[in-house]
Amino acid sequence: MALDKRLVSPKEPPLFVLGVVVSGMCWAALTLLTLGIGLLYAVLTLGFVAMAHAVFLASVRGNGVRVGPDQLPDLHRRLETASGRLGLERVPELYLLQADGLLNAFATKLLSRRFVILSSSLADACSDRRQLDFVLGHELGHLAAGHLAWNAFLLPFRLVPWLGAAYSRAREYTGDRCGLAVVEALEPAMRGLVVLAAGGKHAGEVNLRAFAEQRAESGRFWMATTELMSSHPFLCKRVAELQNLVHPGTVAPVPRTPLAYPLAPILGMTAPGSSGVVLLVLLYLGVVFAFAAKEFRSRLAQAGSAAPPALHLPFAPEGEDESEADPDDEDATADDPDEEGMQPVPGTIPGGKTFRE
Repeated sequence: MALDKRLVSPKEPPLFVLGVVVSGMCWAALTLLTLGIGLLYAVLTLGFVAMAHAVFLASVRGNGVRVGPDQLPDLHRRLETASGRLGLERVPELYLLQADGLLNAFATKLLSRRFVILSSSLADACSDRRQLDFVLGHELGHLAAGHLAWNAFLLPFRLVPWLGAAYSRAREYTGDRCGLAVVEALEPAMRGLVVLAAGGKHAGEVNLRAFAEQRAESGRFWMATTELMSSHPFLCKRVAELQNLVHPGTVAPVPRTPLAYPLAPILGMTAPGSSGVVLLVLLYLGVVFAFAAKEFRSRLAQAGSAAPPALHLPFAPEGEDESEADPDDEDATADDPDEEGMQPVPGTIPGGKTFRE
């Protein structure tokens, strides 16, 4: 049983296809232009990341509480029910983890094993258990939609400004649809998102219509530049999207200011979940490498074409001093007017001559 295609955000499939094309071209170029060396380094880097992830999961499995039939059985039954509604053949492992008050949950995997990590603070904040069902459904939706299976391959696309973040936000909307499908009620699903915004104490008191209307400001410059580079949509927009899903046409879209698009990669690089900083570092390293390679080739060419330096001796080699006249050359002696005033010096090498003062 596969995930119902109606639960997939309409923006996700075209962005996924574009991501496969872009990432495939990037991996092919990296392999061809570096004769496979770049691909080797990429595989080694991904292997290191995988080992670090395995260490993290080992810590979670040792310090968190694994939910099961005999461990928090009510939560386990909710996990099984949500997995069945989303078409998952195997129920993932669920760990409840104390996270210093952080309201968070996420799905992950290691090889063929699938995990859902739920912070105890978020579980406590969901006063209505249906809110917790929405949170579980959202995370299970990432697994049911196959989002984690393509993470490594789509890494180059995730670094592309605008597009990578847009694909990530589309996946979050898919997760929200899955959460709604698990809860099967609009208000508890919307309040499941409000818990992340206001906490459990006030989530039941928040005016959902007023919170959804906050999205009207999301099209302004600073909010638009931030969201364009963020991996998650604004919570107020996610709440409004759930309402529009159940009651189509009741929520009007909010256009972004055009100026936000060209400036988003620069001004929004520090947005939550943004890949702008990573891209900036990669571009910097690429420029440094290009200049270093150019300088290395230039020095190598100079070293190969330069002639060896001339050897300067402290004296002239024997037989090569043209300034000294040959004693057997009578013509040279006759032609030299100073030769008549020279006489041998006793004790010198035969043929040695000097000038008389």
